Amino acid sequence: MITTTIASPGSLLTAALSRRPTRPEIAIALGFPAALFFAVSLGWLVRTGGIVRITDARMATTIAVELALALLIVPYLKTQGWRPQDIAGSPTPFDVVRGAGVIFAAYLSIWLVALILHFAAPDVLATIRRHPITGTISPLTVLVVAIINPVFEEFLWLGYAIPALGARYGLRIAIAGSIALRLAVHTYQGTLALVTILPTAIVFTWYFVRTGRLWPVIVAHMIADALALSLLRPPS
Repeated sequence: MITTTIASPGSLLTAALSRRPTRPEIAIALGFPAALFFAVSLGWLVRTGGIVRITDARMATTIAVELALALLIVPYLKTQGWRPQDIAGSPTPFDVVRGAGVIFAAYLSIWLVALILHFAAPDVLATIRRHPITGTISPLTVLVVAIINPVFEEFLWLGYAIPALGARYGLRIAIAGSIALRLAVHTYQGTLALVTILPTAIVFTWYFVRTGRLWPVIVAHMIADALALSLLRPPS
């Protein structure tokens, strides 16, 4: 269970929770991109039956959509009193160390989930092994995705969602909503998302809420994306 106590009264997250956004703002800044990505993800799952193959073109499309959304939403949010630097502050070299610790905790949580399933529901793991994520992408694509995607997602699912939903509906709902939205947009992964994305989302959200620090989570996400994409193998 994720605690709803944040690290310090003077943290950037605490200050951000004092801004009460309107429902239309949340619908535009959070609801629209979440609905868009969920619809695309669900459509992909239906078309492919859970067989995920990553390509340069698919990744380029994802990054293009994320950049377009950021160019539209961030200026709008600035007019509403929300700015990225107000929730994240400036990154520091030690955030890299913190980020390494966060991703280690996330990988450990995934391993624990897999271990539990190994004994409690081995058929689930067997299904996942039969449909691994495969693909072939260039090193340049790996680099671009591992930089842009984590920044976009963490500012959306944590940097905006937690303080916006928290100020409007309470921190417990904000935590649950952030985790649920992150999981929903990875629907295309099928059962695999429950084993990898869900525990990762819990760790990332717990760290952000407890510390109020966003950059270490972004670094952790960068490491995860870089490793996952670099280890992709062509379909057999």
